[in-house]
Amino acid sequence: MYENLITRKDPGCVVFLLDRSDSMKQPWANSGGTLAEGAARELNNVLLELILASQNEPGKIGHYFDVGVFGYGIRPMAGGEGVESAWGGGLAGRTLVPLPELKENTLDVREVPSVDAGAPPTRVPIWVDSAHGYKTPMCEAVAVAGAHVFQWAQAHPDSFPPIVINITDGLVTDNGYEGANLQQWAERLMSIQTSDGPSLLFNVFLSPTPSYPRLFPNTADGLPAPGPELFSISSVLPPPMLDNARSLGAPMAPGARAFVYDADSKMLARALQIGTTPGRNQDRE
Repeated sequence: MYENLITRKDPGCVVFLLDRSDSMKQPWANSGGTLAEGAARELNNVLLELILASQNEPGKIGHYFDVGVFGYGIRPMAGGEGVESAWGGGLAGRTLVPLPELKENTLDVREVPSVDAGAPPTRVPIWVDSAHGYKTPMCEAVAVAGAHVFQWAQAHPDSFPPIVINITDGLVTDNGYEGANLQQWAERLMSIQTSDGPSLLFNVFLSPTPSYPRLFPNTADGLPAPGPELFSISSVLPPPMLDNARSLGAPMAPGARAFVYDADSKMLARALQIGTTPGRNQDRE
């Protein structure tokens, strides 16, 4: 399992679930912004990395991934609380979007400070904006992701299994959504599979003041809530991702889960990088 190449014939699928609850307005450690702003920034960065990694030649992007981003909490487009696609601009209302379309439909291009002292600001593309408000309907978010992942897996039976990455800072507030709790919704999601294995569910927990940082642990011992619950609904990392994580300098123990606790911005960036890199080279047809 988890050995198939990601190709244009059998592309991959990555779905991001982005917590947009009211608590995401809190300042995030030393990030210089809020949890909502930091999460959106790192998500936009990893979308750009996916596009750049899928270039067949300069300026030409291969269809190696279908990507979705769903926000839960406030719904800037529809209003009120719930789950909706977080794409804006020309992609507003879309769900899973092929990478070539993503490249051509940025929401904005903004200047960000350069990491090099004295260098001018860098202009970067933006696909997802930050937002916060209302509670944390995480069950509904996992259910929505599962519905789209199921349809995608039916259409791509021989692809690498879908990857779902949930970024949150809070406790689930809609346990019992349509008669099921978070554990049950996660199990349903991870039961969706291709011929290469079941879907993978990552959970990244953000905290305004990280105190117990854990990157892909193999136990939830010693973690306060909601650590144990999120750990329990996170996939065991498959060997290709374990190897990739080790190659990036992350210490990995046997049984490591696709779970990050008390992440700062650097840890979130590393988790997103590992979660969107299955570990096998794409072909170049």
